[in-house]
Amino acid sequence: MTAVVAAEIRRLRHADLPNSPDWEDTTPIGDQGLGLDSLERLSALGGLAEVFGLDDATLPDRPARYVGDWVDWVIQGHPPGGSRITVKTSGSTGPSVSCTHPLSDLADEAGYFAQRLADRRRIVALVPAHHLYGLIWTALLPDALGVPVVMREIGTALDLVPGDLVVAVPDQWRAIRMLTRQFPGDIIGVSSAAPLQDMLADALIAAGLAGLFDIYGSSETGGIAIREHPATEYDLLPRWSLLPRDGDWELTDGCGARYALPDHIDRTGERRIRPTGRRDGAVQIGGHNVSLTHVAETLRRIDGVADAAVRLHGNDRLKAFVVPGDGRDPAELAKVIEESMAASLSVPERPRNLTFGPALPRNTMGKLADWT
Repeated sequence: MTAVVAAEIRRLRHADLPNSPDWEDTTPIGDQGLGLDSLERLSALGGLAEVFGLDDATLPDRPARYVGDWVDWVIQGHPPGGSRITVKTSGSTGPSVSCTHPLSDLADEAGYFAQRLADRRRIVALVPAHHLYGLIWTALLPDALGVPVVMREIGTALDLVPGDLVVAVPDQWRAIRMLTRQFPGDIIGVSSAAPLQDMLADALIAAGLAGLFDIYGSSETGGIAIREHPATEYDLLPRWSLLPRDGDWELTDGCGARYALPDHIDRTGERRIRPTGRRDGAVQIGGHNVSLTHVAETLRRIDGVADAAVRLHGNDRLKAFVVPGDGRDPAELAKVIEESMAASLSVPERPRNLTFGPALPRNTMGKLADWT
């Protein structure tokens, strides 16, 4: 397992050094390599220690000069049994939370997927491996299958060959569909980190994708359930069971631990579920959980905004309806809003479309209505 973890550190270069395919462990950490100054090196060390459960007692006597030295530190400092790894939530709906997982649980999950995909001959990864989905599908799964991994970026040729498994998120699948007229034979895809719309999945299958899996899960739990399009319901992964709680459901792993589901669900069978809506009222934008309430409250605090409402647009981005304060020109207010959003909201949280009017749109019952 430590060899897989170490290999994953080596592969993390693709997130930051996309033009260095021949990167090796002899790459300097300083100016001629990663370009990290002394403070940035300390920050990087702290990040590695948090992710891999290390401490300074295992550090060498001399500061690391090469990335390979950090790889060695992880290998030597990682216990041979009971290894754990820590990931963080996105922080888009509140403070980022650290989530620690036994590597054995993640390896078991990858092993289950390997059984479902035993005929795959290569992993084509469009996601980096520094989040849980990427780690399981682009590090642990290929290790379980004994197949190579190749990294790709949207906007470059995918160079797919029969037997490939393509690992992506919904936004990437949407771009792939627009860029791809016809898939080669025997290409299977997998999607996670955000809901995969059935219409998009239908289009990918129509373009020749041989199969498309959708993984339901979270940073706190890892994978929870899986469906293969065109199924609309998810089958629980082997480690999970459902327990009733206050008229709803929660997860248990069979060892006594209980976990809240990220969504309300309908239980449609003994081990089959259908998510019906997030518990926190958030929506997913580009794989990030975004609170509509938080965005609307942020807009209302902008000088010149009397009221605001936020909804999900048809293009899977946010839209906002803004009621200007007395005498405020909408065109000038739009500039103020754009500047304020750039300073106070993350990119996924910023509404792409602004509509202005004298009052929020409401139906005959007085409830907030949609707008175009």
